[in-house]
Amino acid sequence: MLRATRKTDQEPCPASAPYRTRLTRRDLLRSTAAVGTAAALGRYAGPAQAAGAPQKGGTLRIGWISDGTSLDPHYSVRFPERPVMYSVYNTLVSSSPTFDIKPELARSWAISNDGVSITLQLQPNVKFHDGTNCDAAAVKWNVDFMLDPANNSPQMKQLAPYLAGCEAQGPTTVVFRLKKPYAGFLAVMVDRPGFIVSPAAWKKYGKDYARNPVGTGMYQFGEWMSDDHITLKRFDGYWDRNLPYLDGLTYQVAENPTVRDTMIRTGQLDITSEPVPTDVPAIAKSPGVKIISENPSGHWYGVEWGLDRPPFNNKAVRQALCYGVDRDEFVSVILGGRGTVAKGPTPPQVWWYNPGTRGYDYNPAKAKQLLAQAGYPNGFSAEFSTEATPFGVQYAQLLQAQLKRINVNITINPIDDADIAQAQLSGQFVEADWTLRADPDGLLRILFYTGNYANGGKYSNPAVDKMLDDANSTYDRNARKQIYAKIEQQVIDDAVFLWIYYPSEDAPMRTQVQNYTWFPDSVPRYRDLWLAK
Repeated sequence: MLRATRKTDQEPCPASAPYRTRLTRRDLLRSTAAVGTAAALGRYAGPAQAAGAPQKGGTLRIGWISDGTSLDPHYSVRFPERPVMYSVYNTLVSSSPTFDIKPELARSWAISNDGVSITLQLQPNVKFHDGTNCDAAAVKWNVDFMLDPANNSPQMKQLAPYLAGCEAQGPTTVVFRLKKPYAGFLAVMVDRPGFIVSPAAWKKYGKDYARNPVGTGMYQFGEWMSDDHITLKRFDGYWDRNLPYLDGLTYQVAENPTVRDTMIRTGQLDITSEPVPTDVPAIAKSPGVKIISENPSGHWYGVEWGLDRPPFNNKAVRQALCYGVDRDEFVSVILGGRGTVAKGPTPPQVWWYNPGTRGYDYNPAKAKQLLAQAGYPNGFSAEFSTEATPFGVQYAQLLQAQLKRINVNITINPIDDADIAQAQLSGQFVEADWTLRADPDGLLRILFYTGNYANGGKYSNPAVDKMLDDANSTYDRNARKQIYAKIEQQVIDDAVFLWIYYPSEDAPMRTQVQNYTWFPDSVPRYRDLWLAK
């Protein structure tokens, strides 16, 4: 299996699968983690795997899976742009690897008793790379820009349903006025809506700002050579004087994962992501190379279908297919063992995971029984759409072989990468993959709430809609976790998707690279790394 590059410029969009170039579900799926009533001061310091004290100096050479289009977070919709933006910008808040919300530009916050006001206290004396102040007025300008329909920002859809407005009260106090309590709101600010742009720079460059980004991050923009590289240099005016450790970052475009893997082995790159899974053991044995992995990841693969058309409008048929898939064989054949069987949409490393979730065991006899019960004693035939790549065809062929055992015959329809998103969102029988956002509402709502924009299967369950609303209206994490456990079990029982596996996320790197960790949104972060001498 070849993992994906992602290259497309439109939303909504599903996540990518191996070696392809388009927008991903990761692009679609970012949002929010539950928060308490206040945050402690401090900043998430990164993982514990780094050895020794941090060392300063050197340039980190990064294998970039695809060139970007825009480094303006107001308009960015592509996955490959995120690893660069996390280095150029700060977000209002950040998250830990378990999606706990942590301070960043906002050093603390408090939620009103009625849950509709969130007051942030900003870090003082923060400067943008152009020397202007990153203060409450700058934050308000960014939020107002995204909320203004005239600007047509893709991020508006994450804010407008919940946010009534934003106020600047003095230089370091920002107040968000919500339309109703929204426990996941702060975690929206972990990603693109929370990247804070220099208002002065945006006004200066206008439409050209996309290739002239100015943030407050550890690294400031250097140059961008299309289809070749982006360079960033250390920002000496960074507000945390202990950072950054490196002199700069170079994002080297190398879309072919085999090429990236070779460049790591030969020392032409220091770090990369998305290697060919079956090559990982050999890469790990290369001199001077190590691999940091997250297994399972927060990225899942499976199958989608339209619940509004036969035969998939029959729950027994959907459940039959869920029993008819051997997930262990998928992990072995497609991933070379580098992954974990998926019961549903939530892997174990996030706070809302429920260890008691019941999935579907491989049971062909049960599958045939359910098909007969649904009126298909001899099975049925259907067309299955998949991306026209080696991975997509291999994925579909294994599914075809497994379902044939229960008398379901599928015809494989390889389609262009650019058409996969529409196939998924229009409810076709199609390959699917999605990635977690930082809050359960961010993914579960767009997939399972009646009429939501990513609910391509046309699933509608009033009980699930109510539970999603109930979980969103309380800031009590324990209460939310219990509700989400019920939601997840319900959508599994209803067989809204056929979940198959969580692939391992692997980051090959030279042994000198220190302080790397994976996050469940699968976006590589390079800002806190250093090179051991």
